[in-house]
Amino acid sequence: MSRSTRKPTMLTVRELESRLGGWAIELRWPIIGVALVLVAIAASGTAFLEFSADDRIYFSRDNPQLLASEAMDNTYGETSNVFFAVVPGDRDATSALALEAALWLTERSWQIPHATRVDSLTNYQHTTALEDDILVRDLVDDAALGDGDERSRIRAIALAEPLLSGRLMAPDGGASGVNVTVVLPDGDQMREGSRVAEFSYGLADQVRERFPGIDVRVTGLVIFNQAFMEVSLRDLKILVPASFAAMILMLVLLTGGLGGTLAIMIVVSLSVMTAVGLGGWVGLPMTAPSAVAPVVVLTVAIASCVHIFSSLVHHLRNDSSRPPADAPSLLADGGSKRNAIVESMRINLQPVFLACLTTAFGFLSMNFSESPPLRHLGTFVAFGVGAAFLLSVTLLPALLSLLPIRVSATRDRRDAAMAALGEFVIRRRRVLGWGFCAIVLALVVSIPRNELNDVFLHYFDESVEFRRDADFTVENLTGLYTMERTRGAI
Repeated sequence: MSRSTRKPTMLTVRELESRLGGWAIELRWPIIGVALVLVAIAASGTAFLEFSADDRIYFSRDNPQLLASEAMDNTYGETSNVFFAVVPGDRDATSALALEAALWLTERSWQIPHATRVDSLTNYQHTTALEDDILVRDLVDDAALGDGDERSRIRAIALAEPLLSGRLMAPDGGASGVNVTVVLPDGDQMREGSRVAEFSYGLADQVRERFPGIDVRVTGLVIFNQAFMEVSLRDLKILVPASFAAMILMLVLLTGGLGGTLAIMIVVSLSVMTAVGLGGWVGLPMTAPSAVAPVVVLTVAIASCVHIFSSLVHHLRNDSSRPPADAPSLLADGGSKRNAIVESMRINLQPVFLACLTTAFGFLSMNFSESPPLRHLGTFVAFGVGAAFLLSVTLLPALLSLLPIRVSATRDRRDAAMAALGEFVIRRRRVLGWGFCAIVLALVVSIPRNELNDVFLHYFDESVEFRRDADFTVENLTGLYTMERTRGAI
C-alpha cells in the first residue's frame, strides 16, 4: 500500500515573487476594476474630512495646560479675540481724525459675530475726582475731538496709564488699538471663525475708505487660526499640483516615454486619494501639519513605482531576443514586455515591501508624539504608504502590460554618466570616504547650535498679510500671546 504525499499549498516568498508579475498580467482587468472600486470606497471618506482651525488641537485632551485653560474658560469665558491696530499716517493716534476713526471702529466692532466685549482707547473707563464726587466716563468724547487741549490731555492720560500704554496705545503715541473679545460656539469653529475674520477685514476696509490717511492692521487669535488654515490650504493647492507636475516632467525626461509615466502617476494619484480618504473614514482632522501628508505620500509612492519601472526598462533593453535596432528607441513587443514585468516584480517585490514597511512604521511612530496633528500626519502617511505598496505590486504591472512602453535600444548618455560616476567613486573611494566622514563630523559638532524656538507667528512668511500686521502690532502695541492665572479661594 503506497502512501501518498501532499505538497504544501502555501506559497513561499520566492514563489510569490516569481508568480506575482504573471498573475498581475493574466488578471489585469479584474485587478484594475477591483483597485478602482476599493480606491473609490476609500476616497469617499473625504466627505467626512474636517478642517480644524482651532489652536487647541495641538494639545492632547489630557494635557494639563489645556485642561487648565479650558477650566479657566468655563469659569471666566474664552479669550479669543480680534485686534485692530489703528495707524494714522502722521503717527499721531490722538489727532482728531485718528480718534474719530477709533470711535467709529469701536462702535462698529460690536457687530462682529460672537463679539462679547470691545476695548479701545476711546471707551476706556477713566476715573476723575471732583471734590467729593468720582466721575467715571469714556476717555474720549466725540464732542471734544476738535479741542486740541482735550486731545493733549487724552494723550497724556493714555501714555501714563499702564492698562493702555503698550496695549491699546503705542508707547510713542503713534497707533492705537481696538480689542474685540470673541466667543466662538462649540460647533463648526472653522466656519464661524471664517465669518468673524471676513467681517473684521470688511470693517478694516471701511475704515480705510471712510477715513483717508488711516490704516488698520487686523490680528488676534481668531485671525491667526484662520490665517494658519487658509495659508495651509493655499499651500496644499499649490504644492500638490506643483509636485505632480515636477514628478511628471522628471519621469518623462528620465523614462523617455508617456506610457510608464501615465501608469506611475495613476498609481501615485490613487495612493494619495486613499490616504486622505481613509483619514476621513477614521475621523482624522486635517490641520496645518497634516496637510503636507499628500506630498509625502506622493514622494514615497513615486519611489516604489520607479524602482519597478526602471527594472522593467532595464530588462527590456537587455532582452536577448531583441534584434539589433538602428532607431534610438523602439516599442516593446508583448512577449518581451511580459517577461520584463515578471522579472521586475520578482526582483523588486521584497525591496519595495521592506522599504514601504519601514517607512510606514517610521511614520506610525509619530503616534507617540504629544501633539495630535503630528500623530495625524503619521497616520495619513502610513495609510498612503500601505496603499502605494499594494497598488505598485498589483495595479502598476497590470497597467504597464496594457500601455505602450518605449525603451532606448542603445546605451544612452545617462547610462554612460552613471557608469562613469560609479567608476569615479570606486577609484576615489578612500578620499570620498574620509571626506564625507569629515563633513558628517563637522555637522554633528554643529548640533548644539540648534535652538528650540517654536514661535507660531514665524510659521508665516513675511509676504503673508497677517504676518506683516502681527509684526507691526507686536512692535508697536501688544503681542498675540497672553498669560493668565487663577487662584482658588483661601
